[in-house]
Amino acid sequence: MGAGRYDVIVVGARVAGATTAMLLARQGLRVLAVDRVSFPSDTISSHQLQVPGVALMQRWGLAHHLVAAGTPPSRRVRLDVGDGLVMDGQYAPYMGADVIYSPRRTVLDTILVDAARKSGAEAPW
Repeated sequence: MGAGRYDVIVVGARVAGATTAMLLARQGLRVLAVDRVSFPSDTISSHQLQVPGVALMQRWGLAHHLVAAGTPPSRRVRLDVGDGLVMDGQYAPYMGADVIYSPRRTVLDTILVDAARKSGAEAPW
């Protein structure tokens, strides 16, 4: 596609940008996603996909990629804040998900950028 041939140009193609590009492309829009880095690339991040985020990944047909990449699931949480206060339990289910994942950014960004491309978005790197 040449200049002026896009309905949307998404600037920044990490989690929010790649997801936006994917969803817009799935709606039939002509999307260009650009970023100042090439993917996959790491970034300093302690990213967690909380239960609602995992539910969205399932809805978009992408959660299995987290499992295939070897990302371990977490189904329980234990938080000891001191003074005898300990919270220990399982995550409440949300839209069929009851787990969180903490993938490396190289894994998560690649899954989302690839999904944007497969949906029809152009990501030229």
